[in-house]
Amino acid sequence: MSSNSRCCIGVIVAIGVGLALIIGLVSTSLKKLDSDEVGIKYNTIQKTLDGEPKLEGLYTGPPGYEFIVFPNTFTTMTFNRLDCLNAEGVTITLNVEYQYKAQPKDIKKIILDFKDFDNYKKVLETTGEASLHEACSHFNTSQFQTERGAFQEEIRTALQKRYVDLMCIVTDLQVNNIARPSLYESAIRSKERAREDIKVAKSEEPRRLTEADTEILQAETQGKIIMNKAESNARIRNNKATAEAEAIRAEFQKEAEAYAFLLNSNGLGLTQEGFISYLGSRVIAAAKQPVYINLGTPAKTSYVTP
Repeated sequence: MSSNSRCCIGVIVAIGVGLALIIGLVSTSLKKLDSDEVGIKYNTIQKTLDGEPKLEGLYTGPPGYEFIVFPNTFTTMTFNRLDCLNAEGVTITLNVEYQYKAQPKDIKKIILDFKDFDNYKKVLETTGEASLHEACSHFNTSQFQTERGAFQEEIRTALQKRYVDLMCIVTDLQVNNIARPSLYESAIRSKERAREDIKVAKSEEPRRLTEADTEILQAETQGKIIMNKAESNARIRNNKATAEAEAIRAEFQKEAEAYAFLLNSNGLGLTQEGFISYLGSRVIAAAKQPVYINLGTPAKTSYVTP
């Protein structure tokens, strides 16, 4: 190969290498930020940071530079089943989430303090957890139910106070769940049921007292009716017995008078044997069935004194 040919090939190669080098330098000097990003240029060779944060767009810089990128929108921080101790030492399980965003004007200081977003996020998460523990310690067990709104505001205040020092904005805080220990929940439900039972019993007390008074009045009335009826029946029986006794007494009185007349000398003047015969005749006459008896002849009645 002639020297001229070798020279032409060398020039072509040099031109190709130059173009490749230029293309490589241009590609490493162009960087793009998306609409949801904010970043600061970092010179990887000189190890220096640019002073101003950049927003969405295509940027040029020294060869080999890069952007240290942070989100330019709010990001969600979530705590699922975080256990904390309340003012009474009872374990409370929380589900909490909120939105946060680094202050764009403080991005350079944040990078100097925390290097990049991943490290910054870890610090924010640890700080957020500490804020939840702090807020949780200010409330007793029952307040988590009766003062849930106040508890949420306590968390918001604790987060904002701590995140200000980290140059971060907090918004849209939501406490999605507050779970107390199962034994405590069971005790609370039993207490609530007992309270409701007491309310029901108190509300039914006037009605039951009225029913009891009514039953007592009915019993007293029924007792009076029974007593009156018994007294009436007793009077009727007493009067009936008295009347029957009087009738019997009168009958016997008449019988006695009749017998006295029979025996009296001023009457029929019967002898003792004659009187007995008379009585036997009356018994036989009063019998409803035939009577067979062997008696002597009745005495002869005499109206003349011997």
